Amino acid sequence: MLLAAFEGTISRLEMAQSLIEQNESVRAQPLLLTSQRLVLALYEGIDLRQGEIPANMQKLYLFVLGCIGIGEKLDIPAALKILRIIQSGLVDIKDTASEMERQGELSSVTDGPRILKHIVA
Repeated sequence: MLLAAFEGTISRLEMAQSLIEQNESVRAQPLLLTSQRLVLALYEGIDLRQGEIPANMQKLYLFVLGCIGIGEKLDIPAALKILRIIQSGLVDIKDTASEMERQGELSSVTDGPRILKHIVA
């Protein structure tokens, strides 16, 4: 589900960027809002008890949120760059994470924020 959240967010941001470049900012707004909701859901799912990496992920998500309309300046390319880097890392550890989840060493992603289940697709 995490990978689907990233794919959905990246896809929406790419469409929003294209619309903005075509001077269609009004049509881009729903895409940006849904992207913000997805990133907020990812942020919400972070467990800070797990060390430094989750804290760093929070900072990255806040940066992305700042870039996609919650900050002073819209910077979709910067948000996309960060999201693609995180997505790439998740793809690299997908098999290991799945095995750890099966063995109970890692919480199931389906236990995470409900909003992801409703808006990723």
